[in-house]
Amino acid sequence: MESDGVRPKIKYLTLDVLKPHNPSIVDLSKGIVSGVNGVSKVVTEIVEMDQDTESIRMKIYGSDVDLDKLKKILREYGASLHSIDEVIVEDR
Repeated sequence: MESDGVRPKIKYLTLDVLKPHNPSIVDLSKGIVSGVNGVSKVVTEIVEMDQDTESIRMKIYGSDVDLDKLKKILREYGASLHSIDEVIVEDR
């Protein structure tokens, strides 16, 4: 619920994501930084790998992360968002 005309901003997210081996985590991370408004930094770590997929943990930093656009970019890269495990939201 927004008050006083101040819109809360997403500053940080930790995501649990499943993706195919290709594209690489480098390409996916670059795609998020360049394609999602408000994102300034992405830290991506492979947690588990099997024959066809990689489970990755992504830490997304920014000034006002566009969550809808982030989800869209993940889908475009063939990735599936399993969960949002941590979030920091600020009002200023």
